[in-house]
Amino acid sequence: MKKSLTFRIFINTFLVGTLIYFICALLFISNMYKYFEEQIFSELKTESIFLENYALNDQFTELSSLQTSNRITLIHPDGSVYFDNTVDSASMENHGTRQEFMEALEKGASTVSRFSSTMTEKTLYYARELKNGNVLRISCNQHSIWVLLLGMSQTLLLMFVIAIIISALSASFISKKVTDPLNLIDLENPEESEVYEELTPFTKRIAEENYEKTQREELRQQFSANVSHELKTPLTSISGFAEILKSGDTDKQTTMDFASTIYSESQRMITLVNDIIKLSKLDEKSISLEKEALSLRTIARDVMHVLDAEAQKKGVSINLTGDSGLINGVQPVIYEMVYNLVDNAIKYNKENGSVTINILNMLSENENVRGRVILTVKDTGIGIPADEKDRIFERFYRIDKSRSKQNGGTGLGLSIVKHAAKYHDASILVNSEPSKGSTFTVIFQI
Repeated sequence: MKKSLTFRIFINTFLVGTLIYFICALLFISNMYKYFEEQIFSELKTESIFLENYALNDQFTELSSLQTSNRITLIHPDGSVYFDNTVDSASMENHGTRQEFMEALEKGASTVSRFSSTMTEKTLYYARELKNGNVLRISCNQHSIWVLLLGMSQTLLLMFVIAIIISALSASFISKKVTDPLNLIDLENPEESEVYEELTPFTKRIAEENYEKTQREELRQQFSANVSHELKTPLTSISGFAEILKSGDTDKQTTMDFASTIYSESQRMITLVNDIIKLSKLDEKSISLEKEALSLRTIARDVMHVLDAEAQKKGVSINLTGDSGLINGVQPVIYEMVYNLVDNAIKYNKENGSVTINILNMLSENENVRGRVILTVKDTGIGIPADEKDRIFERFYRIDKSRSKQNGGTGLGLSIVKHAAKYHDASILVNSEPSKGSTFTVIFQI
């Protein structure tokens, strides 16, 4: 089950708050423990100054009778213990290797702490060298920090409960403050919503998608209107001629002329419907064929063979030059691309003009660098005005509408070329000058 953003913010904020509590509690207790330890050492030092005269004058009886919880030990320079107020000094081992004793002889004074075997208690030692060379050592016991924590468990538990409540309330407040701007975003006009600066790219992306959606809807509506218009004309023509033929009052020649017109118009409708289907498949990327190794030169030759009769009618010569142009693509789609480019070059050419198909392999000398295959279709036709270059790939857009319909064009050829190129991640360049012809360049990455 997916967790909500509010819950994720809540739980993360809560965990961070709880972690901070534990860290602060440990730092506080640790520093307080260290502070108390330093205070004890200070007290032991003060007490050693008070006891110094007793130790120098060997007033052992007075030292033994002092009301103190601290342990007092006097040690000769050789490490032997000659007085202790808690145990018989004669039974004590030599202290010559004790850290506090050696540091006192070396530095004049020393502070050392040692844990007990159970780690529940720690002994603090303060040792100082006396004027006579002996060492006075005073020590006391202190509970370890773990015992201190255990002793404060109830207080710490209460503080923990309070911290949990505060963390939960803070997390709830923060998660609400973070998610509210998201919930209040106007999806229709996201850029007008007041959001955090970090959400600006998000709202911009929504605005872009809204714009693209609007554009797609406008294109869809325009496409539907264009299709209706393109189909209405031949259907009206077919219906009119059929109605005349239905009366049976036409002579043989008129009947044949009407039948020829009906056939031409129906073929135009079939071509239009086929082009629409091709565009729909390219739009939806629903082509089921796999890409394969193809030769642009071979495809161009097939196209030239199919369009040879049409080219001869206009006296247009077609020339093929260049390399093999090996690419990876879907054969029917690439064929449609080349066919439409060459077909347009013939239809919009001048009488006795020419069409040149050139294929160029741009292979890098370095085998690790991918090269390009460039297909160009150049004609000597009517050309394209500069202000119309950006529109020629629009569906149903025609530069010369009367000439296009006269040639049987549907206005979808270049749109199919554009989508076919996009399907293969290829780019298209157009270079044209009115009355001097056009050059279409398709660049394939290999």
